[in-house]
Amino acid sequence: MIKRIALTGAVLLGSLLSLNVMAAAEQTPEEKAAADVANRQAVFKLLSVANGALGGMARGAPYDAAAAKLGVERVIMLAGMIPQLFNNDTTKVAGLTTRASDTIWANKADFDKLAADLDAGAKAALEILNSKGEAGVRDAFGQIGPKCGACHDRFRLN
Repeated sequence: MIKRIALTGAVLLGSLLSLNVMAAAEQTPEEKAAADVANRQAVFKLLSVANGALGGMARGAPYDAAAAKLGVERVIMLAGMIPQLFNNDTTKVAGLTTRASDTIWANKADFDKLAADLDAGAKAALEILNSKGEAGVRDAFGQIGPKCGACHDRFRLN
């Protein structure tokens, strides 16, 4: 069931991103910026869902090895998308609702490094889960949570 949900989510996200890429040639700058923001928000919602199972287990929810690993694998996949999703500086377009700070584009190398740190942390978390199982849940979560927070602290508006 979880694999079916994951596959469906991946197909839907892939379709959304593909349609936006195809339509980008015909979009105004405002439409492109709105699509970019929507894509970013979708990926970050998926990141939250992906990390949710492991976070719950770290706080005492019953251990589910398959769900923990699947969530971390999703974080790895999604973290790799983050730099590309922020290639277009959307701060110059009025009327967009976003929590992305305009400092992202002024410090893009730092931002991309934090995304790479999240990817590396998720890969380390997967190694911990593979080697320690349930005994490593808190350590695995500790490899991801602070990486998310580091970026939020610098580049996300409240």
